[in-house]
Amino acid sequence: MSYTHSCFIPFHLTDSAGILFFGHVFSLAHQAYEQFILQQVGCSWETWFQNSTWIVPIKQADAQYMRPLLAGQECQIDLSLTTLSNSAFTLLTSFVQQQALACQVKTVHVFCDRLTKQKVAIPSELAHQLKHFLSAN
Repeated sequence: MSYTHSCFIPFHLTDSAGILFFGHVFSLAHQAYEQFILQQVGCSWETWFQNSTWIVPIKQADAQYMRPLLAGQECQIDLSLTTLSNSAFTLLTSFVQQQALACQVKTVHVFCDRLTKQKVAIPSELAHQLKHFLSAN
């Protein structure tokens, strides 16, 4: 199962040709990720992003660009969970504009103890929720 988020590409995120500046795709991917956590995983923003026990930093982030993302147009962002382990998960975020795949962002998120920064197991209730979104890739 995947999660779909829509966004409008504003001109202030683009270069003078109206093409999304390459680094901004990570911000847009993270916005979709936050909405996924809130709306689909059902975890409050405070619980996920300001937890007193654990944090979920991004260990790896990669982007592959196939076509330009253009200002002034809607963009569909499809987010899917591709791997889920004891302490980490991988998200694949696909950007589709004008019915064509323009970019894919892969991020690896790792649960860590807030104080020691060492890996910890994903809390069982969250792991259970995340499992519902695991793709059959």
